[in-house]
Parts: sequence; C-alpha cells; structure tokens
Amino acid sequence: MTKIESYPARQLQRRRNAWMRRNTKMVVLLVVGTLVLGAFVSVLLLTIPMPVRLYLLGLTHAGIIAVGLHLLNSAFLAHDQQAVWQMRGAWGEDNTRSELQRAKRKRHIWGWVDSLELQAGDIDHIVVTRRGGVVMIDSKWRNQVTSEDVPAMADSARRAALRAEGVLRTLLKRESGARHRTRTQPVSVTAAVVVWGAARTAVPSDANVDGVRFLDGRQLLDWLAQLDGHEVPRDAANDVLKLLTDYRSAVVTTAK
Repeated sequence: MTKIESYPARQLQRRRNAWMRRNTKMVVLLVVGTLVLGAFVSVLLLTIPMPVRLYLLGLTHAGIIAVGLHLLNSAFLAHDQQAVWQMRGAWGEDNTRSELQRAKRKRHIWGWVDSLELQAGDIDHIVVTRRGGVVMIDSKWRNQVTSEDVPAMADSARRAALRAEGVLRTLLKRESGARHRTRTQPVSVTAAVVVWGAARTAVPSDANVDGVRFLDGRQLLDWLAQLDGHEVPRDAANDVLKLLTDYRSAVVTTAK
C-alpha cells in the first residue's frame, strides 16, 4: 500500500517551508554556524590516531547536525503555534495507521485508505473491515479533553462519515455505470474517533456519543476484532479500496 503523508503532516511541511522562506537569514546563519563548528571539531580531532579519529569524527558530526536540526525545528515551533497542532495531528494519524497495519496482519480488516482530502474537509482513514462494513476513523491527539471538546469531535466525525458515504456512493455508481460490475447498494459508514496522547486513558471502554464510537488508541485493534455486522467479501473490498486509492491519487495530483 502506497503511503501518502497525512493532511496534518502536509500542512506542517508547508508551514515549515513558508517559515524558512520568511527567515532565510536565520536559517543561513544556523547552517553556517553548524559547518564552522563541525570544521573546528574536525581540526581538534586531528591529534587523535586512526581509526579512533574516524569514529569520533562521524559521531561528533552526526551530533552537531542533529543539534542544528533540533534548534531549527524548535525555532519554527516557537514562532508558529498552529504548527504544534499540525504536528500532534500527524502523530495521531501515524499512530492510528500503525494500529491499522496490525489489524490487517491479524486479518481483522481488508485494508484502508488514509488522508482523503475533499473540498468540505479531509477524512483521516476509511477502513474496509471484514465483518463490520466500512468505518471512518478520525484520529485525535489530545493532552486533555474538555466537556465542549467531546460534542465537537463527535459532530466532526459524523460529518466526515457522511462525506465518506457520499464519496463511496459516487464512486460505486460511476464504476457500476462504466463497467456494469459493481452493484450500487446503500452505503453506510460507521464513525469512530480514536484518541491519542495523555487524554486517551480517560476514554471509557464503551464511550459512544450520538452514534460516534470513541476509543482509546490502544483499544482500536480489539474493537476492530470484535466487529460483527455487515460481512464484506474480498472482491468487493478490493474494488472499494482501489476506487478510493485512485480517487485520492487523482485529488493529490490535481492539488499539485
């Protein structure tokens, strides 16, 4: 499965690139300072005999580069508060993707598609399960959750599930008309919110808000394993996953 960066990761990269363009002088000074420090350390290590010198050169140069990159990233995050939210969003989606990989290896799901970007908003993950139909997962990274956050997350997940249903109906209808193979049937998508970060441990094991299932990220695998509803045949699952993957690729290509 081709990996496409999550929407928060793409936004984070765009913001980082824009910040570096606005702060070119700072970036250049940091790069030059790193190079000068590396050269100075290399001169100091000339007195050390081989092959220890090569080992120390590699170690110190790697350390200096790591420190330089860390300083650059810290400066970026300190100047762009929105970047922190995008970074946390990327962490959440990456963690969910790892759990979905485990679920596929254990044969709980057929597969999934990440980061479907639409005009009305992005969809984090559309998962085709084996015995639970189609699930839309909204990944969240939260250190704390207020009473206002829960209804807002549930409403956002419901709207994302409706968007997923709309996309699937459109793609299946188009496929049915073009190839006379895929039968157009009513599509229902289950909405779930997977919480990561410190707040995940506060999610009850049976949390359900207005039809939206809330899950501690570490519960996702077990929840997918326990689904026992609409069984999805392999051929149908493969068709849906291919349609979604092709659609996402077309959207990404158009955006470029």
